[in-house]
Amino acid sequence: MEKMKTKVIRSIIVPLLVSALIHLFTLSVFIFDTFHILPQLLVVFIAVINIFIYPIAPIFYGLQTKDRIGSVIVGTVSILCLFYKLHLNSFIAGDIPETERIINIFTYFGSLTIIGGLEGYFASKEQFDSLIIAIVFMIFWISIFLNGLD
Repeated sequence: MEKMKTKVIRSIIVPLLVSALIHLFTLSVFIFDTFHILPQLLVVFIAVINIFIYPIAPIFYGLQTKDRIGSVIVGTVSILCLFYKLHLNSFIAGDIPETERIINIFTYFGSLTIIGGLEGYFASKEQFDSLIIAIVFMIFWISIFLNGLD
């Protein structure tokens, strides 16, 4: 019983910490750019890494740990943190856009969250076919992310 409890805790706590680290890494770009500490080329390089860290993290986590629950958490929670940083924070503050924009925001981040979770799920399976599916989801995630920037 104790072993199962430890495994469940490890399946939840570690992925949440990984998601938090991803989010902190992403926030560091905004902080460094705000203070103009880093050279512009380095900021662009880190920004490109930020774009790819969200879809790559659940694949790497799933391949390394084979933990399906944790991989899904890594694929979803980090995107939800990004959603909070970019939009939910302003919604709570009272800056509410029109209904069509709200629907677009929730559809955009909802699809990124679902695809990130599916990436982690398929990457955690121990089959080559599932890894290919996870990579296809990663490519799909990147294309949706880049098409949704405004």
